Amino acid sequence: MLCRLDISNYALIENLNLDFSSGYSVITGETGAGKSILLKALNLLLGERADSSAIKQNDKKCVLEAEFNVKNIISKSFFNELDIDYEPQTIIRREFTTSGKSRLFINDTPVTLNVLKAFGEKLMKIHTQHQTLDLFSKQFQMELLDSFSNTEKDVMDYVKLYTIYKSDKQKLINLELSDAENRKEKDYIEFLLTELVEANLDTVNISELESEYNKIQNWSSIKEALDSAISIFKNSENSPVESVNSLLTTLEPLQQIDVFYNDLILRLNSTKIELQDIEADIESKNDLDDLDEEKSILVKEKIESINGLSYKHNVNSIKELIELRDKLAIQITGFGSVEEEITALGKTISNNYKDLVKQATDIHNKRKAHIIPLQESIATILNQLAMPNAEIKIDLVLIEDLNSNGLNTIDFLFKTNLGGSFLQIKKSASGGELSRLMLAILVILAKTKSLPTLIFDEIDTGVSGEVAAKMATVFEKLGKKSQLISITHLPQIAGKGKVHYHVFKSDSDDKTRTKVVRLSDDERVVELAKMMSGEKVTDSAIENAKQLLNS
Repeated sequence: MLCRLDISNYALIENLNLDFSSGYSVITGETGAGKSILLKALNLLLGERADSSAIKQNDKKCVLEAEFNVKNIISKSFFNELDIDYEPQTIIRREFTTSGKSRLFINDTPVTLNVLKAFGEKLMKIHTQHQTLDLFSKQFQMELLDSFSNTEKDVMDYVKLYTIYKSDKQKLINLELSDAENRKEKDYIEFLLTELVEANLDTVNISELESEYNKIQNWSSIKEALDSAISIFKNSENSPVESVNSLLTTLEPLQQIDVFYNDLILRLNSTKIELQDIEADIESKNDLDDLDEEKSILVKEKIESINGLSYKHNVNSIKELIELRDKLAIQITGFGSVEEEITALGKTISNNYKDLVKQATDIHNKRKAHIIPLQESIATILNQLAMPNAEIKIDLVLIEDLNSNGLNTIDFLFKTNLGGSFLQIKKSASGGELSRLMLAILVILAKTKSLPTLIFDEIDTGVSGEVAAKMATVFEKLGKKSQLISITHLPQIAGKGKVHYHVFKSDSDDKTRTKVVRLSDDERVVELAKMMSGEKVTDSAIENAKQLLNS
């Protein structure tokens, strides 16, 4: 409920402080007096974008503030979700300047425009002849049927489970995708690990392999050199051993003459023995070594394999390859299967689906059972609003796939005249007729739920006095359930209000200002008389005004 509205430095309003009451209130005033300014200020407090050009004095900021009693309208959990302190008397404040700076507060907590809009939708609904968008909303239509059929609690329970069901379905998809990716990654790592394991890296000495491969590559040159060396040793005249024997034969007699030659003889004998060993080693090597083509291929393949692995993994040594192999082996063990989790979640989804179908079917049956009574209730109120031939048809369709409303889609069809066809609401009625339809629906909603503050902005435009009187009666009735404020030019509508506010312009100090006052009983009589007869108030107008107030 709107309790208080303060406006400072906005459009033609310099300072305005209004207290509002529960029930049905009316606002009247001449065209152009500033009633639209009040509505614009309220819209700004409900989240509409600001226009700094409306600031009255450029050197001062504009401040709009409203106090609402939200006890039966907004839950504490809604405040908690938005991280705002809950207060039964919630204060919304908005400040903005000509420079474009804007600040928004709910209970002194700074908020964004989106948060303000979320609150505004719950606090107040403003209806005009050309702004009845709720009527076109399938969700609003479904909520009306649920409220009338008393299925709101059932729907709430269904939505909770449906939300879990949708979340679980998405989680299952993510798990299955993740499992598939894990399997791919695991397969690839296993492939890499197998390559490294099969390389037998622990037994590989790359230097020895390269040395052996180098020997194989140069085998023909080595063989030729060995054969030549053996040929030299086997030369009977010029072999190295024979040459040393000749030297010994020549020098040995000199030992008897000079001891100096003893050492030379010893060294020659040692050389002879060394040469004989060398000859034996060369012959042995020449006999043992032979080119093994198969071995050559294996050694080459081994070297290429090691080099390929090093290049592939961007490492420079077998040690690093071994470290990588061991790391991959550990990584493989970390791949856990989510198969059990997938199976369990799939079972939960299946069970929840069965429960949801059952709940949705029960809700459908309850909704269906209340369609005709709801249609008749709306028609009855429309008749009271001088639309005796108007009918509404609720098209509730049972569908196969679950949605947030169960197993239903809905469409309200409307006709206003006898013999007319049922059409979608937005194609079937004028602005005034749609306003009366919305009023009828709100009367029905008010019986079963707490409504936000309702403001009707001149929805009575163009209606006759008789219709206006009937609308006033419905307004009065609705005002006993919800706070209702009607901006009107019709005395019949204004006369039923519990509280009457009057908007007017005042000129002083070379300035025009918009002001709003709460009228006393006597002032209401005069104002209603003016609405009936014009500025020249007649005695009969006064009497008619009194009758309106007392009726």
